[in-house]
Amino acid sequence: MDDTTSTTTTTATTTTTTTTTATTTIHNIDEEKHWLTEQTKELFAKFNLGNLLFCYCLPFFYVFYPALLMPAIFLRSLSFFIGWIYKLVVAHHHHTEFPGATGRNNDAIQMQKTEPPSLVEDERNNMYFWLQRCSICLDQTYSLCLESCRDQFCKDCFSRYIEETVNQSWGLGVSRIKCPVCQEAISQSEWSRYVSQDIIAKYNKYNQPYRPFSRYCSTCEHPVAPCQSPRSQGISRESRLEQIASDLDAFSKSIINPNTTVLVDQILMAFLTTCQKGSTFRIGRVQDLYNQMIPVLVKIATKQPDLYDKASNISKQLVALEVIPEAWKQTQFWHVANFPVEQCDHCGDKSCLQCGEMAHLGQNCLENLKLKLKNNRDDEELTSTIQWKLNHTRPCPNCSVMINRDEGCNKVDCLLCGYRFCWRCGSGWSQQKCGFYQCGEDGQILLQSEAITPTTTTTIEPLPSSATTMKIQKEEEPSKAELGVPDMHAIDARRQVSSM
Repeated sequence: MDDTTSTTTTTATTTTTTTTTATTTIHNIDEEKHWLTEQTKELFAKFNLGNLLFCYCLPFFYVFYPALLMPAIFLRSLSFFIGWIYKLVVAHHHHTEFPGATGRNNDAIQMQKTEPPSLVEDERNNMYFWLQRCSICLDQTYSLCLESCRDQFCKDCFSRYIEETVNQSWGLGVSRIKCPVCQEAISQSEWSRYVSQDIIAKYNKYNQPYRPFSRYCSTCEHPVAPCQSPRSQGISRESRLEQIASDLDAFSKSIINPNTTVLVDQILMAFLTTCQKGSTFRIGRVQDLYNQMIPVLVKIATKQPDLYDKASNISKQLVALEVIPEAWKQTQFWHVANFPVEQCDHCGDKSCLQCGEMAHLGQNCLENLKLKLKNNRDDEELTSTIQWKLNHTRPCPNCSVMINRDEGCNKVDCLLCGYRFCWRCGSGWSQQKCGFYQCGEDGQILLQSEAITPTTTTTIEPLPSSATTMKIQKEEEPSKAELGVPDMHAIDARRQVSSM
């Protein structure tokens, strides 16, 4: 029985081997036939009608028209050279149709129709193909090329990009339109050719230099702007310097404390020395003057409130001396931080520029909100609104204007002055000591607490392992993780439970 099975298996193996060999032989024969066919076609292509006529005409030209022999040879050579160059160009562009052979053209058309998907993908991966695409969508062929950086886009993508950039620009500064690829600034004369007039008008309206910060009056809803643009006031620089010196002299004479009067007189002499007639202001000189003079005047006005308006007016005059738009914007917010109370020109009421509420001298905005919450416990709607402001509102460390954040990471950009800071500790984001979801102050506080923790002995009641873990979780329950952030405390707790 075993011999019969072995014989059957051997026979089947031999049959399979024979079949495979026959298939391979047939495949090789087909390949040889195909190769011979191609070689035959190439051979007959060389002896086409044009070449045969040229060969037969050579003796005729030699006997009857010998002068035409050399031009005929030259023209035939030229036609051959042009045909060869044409084939190279067509092959470079991945076409398969070649002139001069009808049979080969038909075969090339059939091959192009039955071209497998892999060859199509290889063609799309070609560098030349991608060099012709839009740099935004990578789908359409580019229709415009920027003059400055030579990046290329289709009109639909580029116009949509400009519209979104204009609609999303915020703040009081000038937002430059930049190339989405290399971030190089694009001139308005160039990008304005691809958007509507409404977008251009909107950009010109909200991207002008010297845009003043304003708040709506809490009584009459009239805009209150503390600082006006230097272009709109029409006062010469010399007249403004004389006005500041006169206001400083009047401020000094109104001070009750004689020691403080001497301090203001020193400030006045330093100002007159720095701002002599005919002197030129370097970049940053006005800001240096502001930081030297105004903090002293703020302290004096805090102790003597009747001098608040005079000190505020001097601060406004110094802001108006700045002629650089970005520096003027920064100095304007310094004025808002030092002198938040401003009187409305329409109704005469005074409002706080930092929070938008009624003026509250002697209290910051958060203290005023807490007092307002305490005095309005009966009004549930007002109470909930004030409580939400207390929970989600903080002053910007740069301009002191109250801004709110409902949720998100620690990095916050002030909507007005553009200052970037950590929401948890208020430190500047450029200091690079805080992360998006971990504040640097938390780590320092933890290290300090570990350093000063005394070593004491405590007695712990024996509990089962799972109960001990639950007790620790309840006593040291961390704050709830922000939306979209993994709760690492819960993950660590589960890992501890599973390891026990």
